[in-house]
Amino acid sequence: MKLTYFFIFNLLHMLIKKEQRKEKQIAKEGIVWEYPLPSKDIGFALSKLNGRVPDSGWMRNKICNEIYYVISGSGTLFIEDKKHELKEGDVFLIEPGKKFYIIAENLHLVLPTSPAWRPEQWENIKE
Repeated sequence: MKLTYFFIFNLLHMLIKKEQRKEKQIAKEGIVWEYPLPSKDIGFALSKLNGRVPDSGWMRNKICNEIYYVISGSGTLFIEDKKHELKEGDVFLIEPGKKFYIIAENLHLVLPTSPAWRPEQWENIKE
C-alpha cells in the first residue's frame, strides 16, 4: 500500500527544473522555452519576443487553446482581422485554428496550452 501511494504521489507532483527546458528560436527575435510536462492535457512554456513573430506571415495552432500571460514588456497581437494591445498583467486566449502574429517590444510571456502543444499541431502561414 505504501509503495503504491509513493508512485501515485510522484506521478501527480513533478518538478521540472530550468535546466530541463528546451530552447527554441521561433523568429529572428523570438525564443520559447518549453518545459517537458508528462501530460497530454496541458503544456507549459515561457517566451521572450522582440519585433515581429513570426518574421513574416502568420502562425496557427490547429489543436491547442493557448493562453498568453504578459509578465513584462508590451506588444500588439493581430488575430484574424482584429488588433489587441498587450501589456504587463494582461491575459489573452487564442483558440485553435485562429491565425495570428505579434509585434513585440521586449515581451515576456507565460504560455500554458490545452491540450499540450506538439510541433505537428503548428503551422506557419505565408501570405
